[in-house]
Amino acid sequence: MMNKLLNLLHLILFAVLLSGTLSAQEFKIKGTVTDRYTNETIPGITILVEGTTQGTVTGTDGTFELNVSQEKINLQFTHISYKTLTLEVNRKSGSVNFIGNIALDPHIVDLDEIKIMSSFISDHNTPVAVSTVKARTIEQKIGNQDYPEILKMTPGIYATKEGGGSGDDRLSLRGFQQENVSLLLNGVPVSSMENGLVYWSNWTGLTDATEAIQVQRGLGASRVAMNSVGGTINIITKSTSATAGGALRYSLSDYGNSKTSLSFSTGKMKNGTSLTFLGSHTAGPGYVDATYVNGWAYFLSLSREFGKKHRLVLTAMGAPEKHGQRNYGMSQADFEKYGVKYNKNWGEYNGEILSLSENFYHKPQINLNHYWNITPKTFLATSAYVSFGQGGGKYTEAFNYGKPTWDYRKNNQIDFDAVFLTNSTNTDSTTLADGSVVKGYSKNILTNYKANHYWIGLLSSLTLDLNENFKITTGIHLRNFKSHLYEEVDDLMGGDFWVEQYEWSLAGVSGREQIKKPGDVINVDNYSMISYGNLFGQAEYKFGKLTTFLASTLSGTHYRREDPYNYPQDPLSEPVNKAGFDVKAGAGYKAGKYGSVYGNVGFYSREPYYKFVYVNFSNTIAHDLVNEKITSAEAGYTYESGKITTRINLYHTLWKDKSLLSRENIQLADSTLTRSLVRGLNALHQGIEAEFSYKVFQNLTLAATASYGNWKWQNDVSASIYNDNQVLVDSMMVYTKGLYVGDAPQTQLGLSAEYHTADGFRFSADWVFYDRLYANFDPVNRNNADDRNQPYQVPSYSLFDLYAGYDLQVKQFPVSLQIACQNIFNKQTIIRGDDGSGHDLETFSGFWSLGRTFNVSAKISF
Repeated sequence: MMNKLLNLLHLILFAVLLSGTLSAQEFKIKGTVTDRYTNETIPGITILVEGTTQGTVTGTDGTFELNVSQEKINLQFTHISYKTLTLEVNRKSGSVNFIGNIALDPHIVDLDEIKIMSSFISDHNTPVAVSTVKARTIEQKIGNQDYPEILKMTPGIYATKEGGGSGDDRLSLRGFQQENVSLLLNGVPVSSMENGLVYWSNWTGLTDATEAIQVQRGLGASRVAMNSVGGTINIITKSTSATAGGALRYSLSDYGNSKTSLSFSTGKMKNGTSLTFLGSHTAGPGYVDATYVNGWAYFLSLSREFGKKHRLVLTAMGAPEKHGQRNYGMSQADFEKYGVKYNKNWGEYNGEILSLSENFYHKPQINLNHYWNITPKTFLATSAYVSFGQGGGKYTEAFNYGKPTWDYRKNNQIDFDAVFLTNSTNTDSTTLADGSVVKGYSKNILTNYKANHYWIGLLSSLTLDLNENFKITTGIHLRNFKSHLYEEVDDLMGGDFWVEQYEWSLAGVSGREQIKKPGDVINVDNYSMISYGNLFGQAEYKFGKLTTFLASTLSGTHYRREDPYNYPQDPLSEPVNKAGFDVKAGAGYKAGKYGSVYGNVGFYSREPYYKFVYVNFSNTIAHDLVNEKITSAEAGYTYESGKITTRINLYHTLWKDKSLLSRENIQLADSTLTRSLVRGLNALHQGIEAEFSYKVFQNLTLAATASYGNWKWQNDVSASIYNDNQVLVDSMMVYTKGLYVGDAPQTQLGLSAEYHTADGFRFSADWVFYDRLYANFDPVNRNNADDRNQPYQVPSYSLFDLYAGYDLQVKQFPVSLQIACQNIFNKQTIIRGDDGSGHDLETFSGFWSLGRTFNVSAKISF
């Protein structure tokens, strides 16, 4: 019996020793799993040692730990919403093997194809300066901000709310204003074809439908960006998800603006069809006086596979809205007297707010994309798109240049009741062109300035992988555009009718009806017609650590104008045709394990905007108009390891033969009004940009951005003054040589931090500093040879924002709670404005930053 007991003890002791030996051989694997595109951590990812049942699941913060004993294993990461990833892990010295961040690709039906179509850059070795803001960051930091402000931590970007209305943002990139920064929506240009401007209010409700926003600074990689002198901003919308689900989100600001959004996806159904929808409604009084908003937004993506080689994707989006604006800047005296919320351009009428600065617009964008995998090495992506915009803005007219509506004042606002009284008691008479005398007309009326348009286009891109090193992309982009600009009577304000005097018409009355009622057209009635096409090609060569590319685009633009107001008998202008081209080349080299260097050069001969072709609001064609010429060179260095990311780049952009129209009318000797045309202006934009991020711990990341520019006008030129028949009647010198380019800070510094805890809390902070910000100015006004003073320099300033969030599970539903605070220290400082005659604060007019604002939101996913 004793021997049996001893044997049993020996057996137990052996098992314990063996167990201890095996335990000593085990080691721990730790890491974090994230979404490759949103950068969000992913809970619930199943992790298995291949060929075994041993495994674990990621926690709420996406982290995991797994004890294994093998020296070499394969880990499988699986989830219904993500593509399975197999990762080889080898044991390192020590008991813990930290394998860092594991990025999984979501099951998104057509995201890769959209990226090819839109020239979206995913390869960090691409020789272009690029920054990308992903969906998670947009959702966390949108708060009370619009699209442009999300990008304010990007080097070289300056984005502000300007007047403070919903979507009335203004953005500059490397000192170039919005008309020289191209905006793409899934790779399709949406900047105005007439003047290059971006109207952000057309897209404000669609931030919830955004997958990523990519900024390509400089000439960039896009083959269809027609005005990317400063750079290209590419908004990539969410694609049809391969898994079913949805979300309901509600947000509320401290000043009363609210937004409700609902999204859902069917997932990929058995017949290969997927559908994703998002709808939202935004409403509220606005932060600035009378900047109310009432807007809807919708996004629909329908995808269908046809076999293994074909896929059709229909995307429709739009944001019908109406919002109050503040279009006119304040003086320092106005700011001190009335405060930052003051808006002088509104009053009360019939007991309701009435603004003379109101915008209303709806611009749906519909795309039908066809993706064709012709062979494993040949891919054709084609997009047919159409957009039709309707709407405009409020305005006012005064009869015979009498007292304007905004000069009727009461309590520092417009007194619309006084306007109504003046009109309803008006006993004056006026004589029409046919000799008849009329009474009862309005002296002041409200009008709507309408700017309807449509465009239709086709973009097709063929990619051919000749071998593993050499790839060719070629394609075509065609677009036809027509707009209708007119002013219509909206409200007679107590009068019986309006008398149209046709004083702005070159033809005069010409027998046309002068008595106008609501809905009738006055003052302006013309059409812009633009047809555009380009052929593009790009060759990419990769060999080992070297990546090179050579790209070129040939383009042509056909202009025409129709003006029945000025030319009732023969409204069509003569056509104008202009050609342009660009050529770009670059190379990137992988330097060491984590580093890479790149350089690129480019030349761009850009056709003039429509507004420079037909001048002075007539069908007369401008003389001697030449293409603008842009020469660019850039070099940079990138370092990316598991913890540290650093990007530094230098740029040099010379802009020659820039054309400008004076903002203000010039009165000629015969009392007619015209505008002067400036040609041949040159500007040099050069500088350095840097981005840095450091993952201090798995849950703490610090980042910094910086840019320093030197942007100056390079020459003095002569401005030509023409009459309505384009006869040169005068000229004047414009003295701009050595003046700093205004409207954007030439020094920018940003710091940010992000921290999250294992139990779902998230915190982040952004601080940004601006300096060397000069007031915007019209070069035509610089016509005094003795005035070489720089424009007014706005005092340097900084803003600080805080964000916090908490992710939790309510039963089986993920819930996300967030709070955002913009301008936490409540700074009220000048952010933009126009230079005055004295180049000082006293003659400056502009906008101040909004005060401290809060936004809270809740989102439940299902």
